[in-house]
Amino acid sequence: MGNEEKTVLNVNMFGGLAITYQGKNISIGKNKTAKYIQLLEIVWLSGDAGIQKEQLTGILYDREEQSNLSNSFNNLIYQMHKQMDKAGLPPHDYVVNREGVFFTDEEVVIESDVLRFNENIRKAREAENEVQSISFYKAAFDEYRAEILPELATSEWLIIKSVQFQKMYAESVVALGTFYEKRKDYDSMYHVYKKAAELYPDDEWQIGEINALIGMEAFKDAYAVYDETVRYYTDELGVTPSNDLLECYDKMSRQITNTPGKILQIRDGILEHRGAVAGNDDGAYDCSFPSFIDAYHILSRNMERSGQSVYMMLLNIVDYEGKRITNAAKLETRAKLLQEAISLTLRQGDTYCKYSASQFLLLLVGTNKESCKTVYRRLLNKFKLLAGPRTELEYSVVSLADLPDRLAQAR
Repeated sequence: MGNEEKTVLNVNMFGGLAITYQGKNISIGKNKTAKYIQLLEIVWLSGDAGIQKEQLTGILYDREEQSNLSNSFNNLIYQMHKQMDKAGLPPHDYVVNREGVFFTDEEVVIESDVLRFNENIRKAREAENEVQSISFYKAAFDEYRAEILPELATSEWLIIKSVQFQKMYAESVVALGTFYEKRKDYDSMYHVYKKAAELYPDDEWQIGEINALIGMEAFKDAYAVYDETVRYYTDELGVTPSNDLLECYDKMSRQITNTPGKILQIRDGILEHRGAVAGNDDGAYDCSFPSFIDAYHILSRNMERSGQSVYMMLLNIVDYEGKRITNAAKLETRAKLLQEAISLTLRQGDTYCKYSASQFLLLLVGTNKESCKTVYRRLLNKFKLLAGPRTELEYSVVSLADLPDRLAQAR
C-alpha cells in the first residue's frame, strides 16, 4: 500500500510539538505534557526500531506508584485514541504492540523533522565523499531549528535524547563551518556559526562567527560580537573568557594592523565604539578583560618612561562573614551595584573590568600602596550605601612594577 492511501501526519518536534494533517494544524489536547501525548512522541522518536513495552511504561510511569500498571497503560491508550478522534483524525490504532514492542501503526506515515535530522546525520557519516557528506550535514543543520520538545525539557527520558541531538547538531556545525572556512566561503561560515551561537550561546560558537567576520574583513562587526560575547560570559555566566576567545582578539588586532584603512573611517569607528562603552566620560574606563590586558601593557610601558606608579587591585564580593556568596541572583545584584560603586568612585584615567561573577580588576594610576587603601575604603563605603551595610569586599593590590610579565600569560 502506497503512502497516498495511508494517513500521513507531519510531526515537528524541534521547538515544540506541532502536528499537521492534510495541510491543517491538529491539536490533540491542550496539555502538551500529557502522558498520552508523551506515549505518541516516544513511539514516533523510536522510528523503525520500535520500543519495548517495559521500557515505554518505565519512562511514562517513572518512579510513580502504580498498583495496576497494565490497567493504567490501557487507559492511556484509550485516552490517546479518544483525543485523536476528537481532533478529527482518521480511526487508526496509531501505536501497535508487536510481540511486546511498540511501533507506529503501519496505516500511519509519520513525516518528522527529528527522523529526517537523524537520517541525514547517518547519511552524512556514511557518505562516500566530502561533497555528499556536506549536503547531508546541511540538510540536518537546516532541520534543527531549536531544542526538541522544550515543553518537556525536565523529563529525564527527553534530556537524554536532547543531549544526543545537541551533539549531532554540533557535529553538523563543525563539519559545515570547517568546510566553508577551507573554501573561504566566509558568508556561509558566518551564518552557520551565527545560528549555532543563537541556539547555544554557552558553547562558544561565537568564535567561529568572529573568525568568519574576520575572514570577510568585517572587523567592526567582529569586535561587536566579541565584546558582546565576553560581556555575556562575564556578566551572565560569571566566567572569564577562554583562551580560544582571547585568541580571536589577538587575531583581530593583527589583522587590523595589517589592513590599511582611511583615517576618517578609523576615527569614526573609534568614536562610535567610545559612545557604546558603558560608564560616563568623567569616570573610570569600563572594559572587557582582554581590553584590560591591553591597558595593562600600555600603562606598564608608560610607567617605565614616566616613572608614574600604577597598581592593580582585585576586589572580591563576599558576605558579611567574609564567605563566598552562593546565591547566584544575590551575587548578580551585588556585582551590578559594585560596578556602579566603582564607576562613581574611580577617577578618569583609571581602568576596570569584571573578571568573574564575584570579582573586579582595577588599574589605579598615580597611586601608592597607602592610597590604594583609601580607594578601597571609599569603594566599600559607596558599595555599602548602594547594597546595604551587610555587604563586604575583600581586596588585594600589587604594583605593576612587581609583575611585568605575569598578566601577559593570560594571553
